[in-house]
Amino acid sequence: MQDLKGRSVLITGAASGIGRAAACEFARQGASTLILNDIDPEGLAESARLVEELGARAVSSIADVSDSDAVQEMAGSALELAGGIDVLVNVAGIGILCPLEELRIDDWHRVMEVDFWGTVNTTLALLPHMMERRSGHVVNVASVSGLSANMVYIAPYVAAKHGVVGFSRALQAELSLQGIGISCICPGAVRTPIYETGPIRGFKPEMRSLSRLLLRFGEEPEDTARAIVRAVRRNRFLVITTPLYRFDWFMRRHFTRLTSWTDHLLTRAVTTASRRYRSPGCTG
Repeated sequence: MQDLKGRSVLITGAASGIGRAAACEFARQGASTLILNDIDPEGLAESARLVEELGARAVSSIADVSDSDAVQEMAGSALELAGGIDVLVNVAGIGILCPLEELRIDDWHRVMEVDFWGTVNTTLALLPHMMERRSGHVVNVASVSGLSANMVYIAPYVAAKHGVVGFSRALQAELSLQGIGISCICPGAVRTPIYETGPIRGFKPEMRSLSRLLLRFGEEPEDTARAIVRAVRRNRFLVITTPLYRFDWFMRRHFTRLTSWTDHLLTRAVTTASRRYRSPGCTG
């Protein structure tokens, strides 16, 4: 889909971060209608304002992507309003920073419901429309954590993002001959509100300082947004957005024993550094 002019795009998780940046980037590249989804009405209003300043039409759609009925209703309204959806961008996601032994079953369910099932729900809601037209593009924003599991204290997020990567591969296998493009975007650390507002359990609130340290090596949401748009235009499937993690992915595929050793060292370093912040049962 080289030409985005006049296209209609639906973006989940559009109230902030990558979703907002993606909406603005699609507007810059000529998309005419942006359907912006989130559960944060104030954030959506700001995203819509920014999109309209760039000359595109913005429509806010408040719905929880983990609710399949709400997603079906959202998709129906979007199709009626825009006359069709050319690009779906699944960004909505949450996480929790918590040692494995402190996690509750509800934590696992909630992260999986939003990060994995939210992606499945929106995709399945719009897929019949795209298949009927034999055109369209689905972008699933996963993570480098969906390619490897070398980060501690984010187990539900890692599991969900692995699911998103697998789901994306399955979509590509079945839809590649039907005119529907699939892209799986795997950024590393991105400077988004999830690092400041995501729940913490088993640590003191000061643990966020370690997250901020990680963000020093991260990327801006706008960088990820540009990668998303390039992936749609070039019909690229797997996109790892930063050179460091592309190198890491290469090493993991070709030097498994070495990366297992470096993962062990990284886990030990993070575990040691975080020990001072441990506070079982503490939330913040």
